[in-house]
Parts: sequence; C-alpha cells; structure tokens
Amino acid sequence: MGFMTKRPRIQLEHEGHALDMEIALCTSFWARLRGLVLSGPLGAKDGILLAPCNSVHTLGMSEAIEAVFLSKDLQILKISSPLKPWRSLSGCRRAWGVIEWQPGHALRLGLREGMQLKKRSPEQGATSLEAGR
Repeated sequence: MGFMTKRPRIQLEHEGHALDMEIALCTSFWARLRGLVLSGPLGAKDGILLAPCNSVHTLGMSEAIEAVFLSKDLQILKISSPLKPWRSLSGCRRAWGVIEWQPGHALRLGLREGMQLKKRSPEQGATSLEAGR
C-alpha cells in the first residue's frame, strides 16, 4: 500500500467481532487529499479511512474501489460499490468519514447500511482516530 504502510491504523468491530481488515487512517488534509491516488492497488485486506470526508472520486486510481460512508459514531450510512477507476464519484451528505477498500469487502464481511461499527478498545489493539492527526 505504499505510503499507507506508515499511517496509523484503526481496527473496527461489529457486535464484538473484529473486521478482518487493516485500515489505515487518513485524517490530515494532505493524507486525505492523496487518498489512494498513485498508491497502487489495495491488498486483499487493506483499506483506508478518510475522515472527515463525505465524498470520494476515483480519478487517478488504477482499480475499482468500494466506499463505506460512516457517521461520526461509526454507523454505516451508505455503501457504494463498485466505483470504477477514473470515472466514479460518490457522496453521502450526512457522512463523517469513508472507508475505501476493494469491491465486495462489505458483502464478504456481512456489512449493511444501518449497521453500527465500533472501534476496538486499546487493549484489543485498536488505534485511536485522534492518532492520525
């Protein structure tokens, strides 16, 4: 994932079960601006969380992505998939953040709109959202 390997991570869970994903935090202006552009393809269990953010595009991307729009309390508001490279735009006015990962991950993980995610507690290995600032 290129520059993403140096980004802080967050681990999310649903109903006490960790999502089997490595999610890098992009909370600074420059990290959000760059996002996945020119980063190369995402690995099978890689994703990024852009926050604050309520819309994404695929200009400059080499592969399709899936976008999971989250409220500030990590409720899933919208899932957009697949967003094709160089020609897709998606947004959710109420969103606080967006997870980008390979298309199909939400389905594989059993995620649906309306579900409530949680950050894993520090003793379970999670990184704070504030760590990416």
